[in-house]
Amino acid sequence: MPENKDFSEKDAFWDLESLLPPRDKKTAGKSERRDTEAVEITLPPTVAKAAAAESLFVEHPVPSYATDRAKRQVPSSSYHPQNALLHEVRIYPWRTEYDYYEQFYRHAHQFAACRGVPTAPQDFFSYMPQYTQMNAAQMSYYFWWRTNFCEGKCLPAAYSYLLLYLYEIINLDDVLPPTKGQENMLRLWLSYREQYPRLDAFLCEWIVDYSLLHGLSAPELPRALYRELLGTCRLKEFFVPLEEEGDALSMAVLLFCNNYDYTKSKFYTKESAADFHRVLRGAIGVALAHLKERDGNLLTGASGVSTVARDTFVGAICSYRLRRKIEVDFTSFSRTHELRYLMSDVLKYAENALRAARGIKSRLSVYALDVPLREALDAYLVGVLPQRMPKTRTKSQKKGEEIPAYERRYDLPVGEISPERAAEIENASWDTTKRLVEAFETPILENIPQDGASFTEIAQTSEEVQAPSVESGSELAVALGELCEFVQLAALGDVAAQRAFALRMHMMTDAVADKINTVSGDILGDIILEEAGNGGYALVEDYTEELKEMGVLSYGK
Repeated sequence: MPENKDFSEKDAFWDLESLLPPRDKKTAGKSERRDTEAVEITLPPTVAKAAAAESLFVEHPVPSYATDRAKRQVPSSSYHPQNALLHEVRIYPWRTEYDYYEQFYRHAHQFAACRGVPTAPQDFFSYMPQYTQMNAAQMSYYFWWRTNFCEGKCLPAAYSYLLLYLYEIINLDDVLPPTKGQENMLRLWLSYREQYPRLDAFLCEWIVDYSLLHGLSAPELPRALYRELLGTCRLKEFFVPLEEEGDALSMAVLLFCNNYDYTKSKFYTKESAADFHRVLRGAIGVALAHLKERDGNLLTGASGVSTVARDTFVGAICSYRLRRKIEVDFTSFSRTHELRYLMSDVLKYAENALRAARGIKSRLSVYALDVPLREALDAYLVGVLPQRMPKTRTKSQKKGEEIPAYERRYDLPVGEISPERAAEIENASWDTTKRLVEAFETPILENIPQDGASFTEIAQTSEEVQAPSVESGSELAVALGELCEFVQLAALGDVAAQRAFALRMHMMTDAVADKINTVSGDILGDIILEEAGNGGYALVEDYTEELKEMGVLSYGK
């Protein structure tokens, strides 16, 4: 028994219920319900008086967060450039100080006056060249090269020597006059860019930074190199002066302010390049003059004012004393969509006129030109377009060569148009057709005109059109072969017959038309079929008569 008692006491350790505090016993099945209805509370007089004296709604101050504009630095200087495309330049001091380029800054001032002595060329390479990285022979040749360059002579130089000299110009603003520094940077760029194309990527930006920092006007760049020199420049407007008489802006807009590259036109060739450049650049000048007369200012209303912020001399070794942040307000021509669309249409309109003068039938679509601008362009184009080129007779005939006498026999006779004579010729041709059909024992077509019926009337009701014979036809007719029948159907506008022809050829209608246009493009330099909008193809009307002469068509639309 004692053992059992000890065991029960030890087992009582697991009775957790005895460890919890006692709970009130509630009657099973009954639950309390709380009243959630609103009630009116009357405050004691003392409490009400205190609440009236001090409002329960106390206005707490809202924490203020300074915006970037409020924290913005005040510019150390600002000015308005003479160039009308740049309105204001604001220069801010650099935000932090650093000392890892101070050694180069001191060495540049120490060696600024050193003159070189004749030394054999020495190779040198460094990603960020500094004086401490050169040995005695390299240092000697660098000073010799720099002395000659300052005197106008460009000796052979490794790429790292050029970078080192550019770093010198940037850091020696208190020793080298800024105008001389700008001149030397530009001269180094133009002298060595063919040997080192990498200079184009950053020198245009460093020249902008150097010029804006010192309040200099843009250096004059060769107009022929605008596309190469300014292609990657972020602030092209800096290099474009507004001149009353000059084509700097016209050239820049021609290259950078449109969505149409005329040099990729299939009609832009070595022979036509000079006309394209002259006519299209002049058209841009006319359009800019029209905008100036219409809006009172050259680009007002056609472009907006933009602001660009730039850190100076990115990627160069530059002391913090000379590093700046620059903000520029300028009139943008390269970032304005409205002006880009307008100038794109101006180029297309001028090229259409140039194509017409060269005897090319196809045209580019033009949308955004208003009537006054079209009239201004027409007045300009009348005097600058080349003389209309005569129609080429044979592919082998050279320019300026006299037409042989036997070819003159193929010239069309000049005379009045006679419907009676045309009907007589048509009837005679059908007589010949009947004889040929009978000679080769081929079943006669049911649609041969009878009793004076015209061929055109029969063709309109025929389900199938016979293509003209091409055995003795022109080069185009021979090249097209049986595809001449499809050209004939396109001239008639018979969509159903076009589909039937394509089915017989085991091709899609579009594929047949593409094949015909490919052949005509190789021979005529242009397409002869265009989409009709009804699922079929139509003949380009300008080529109807010419295709008749070539034997591709026996009748037109």
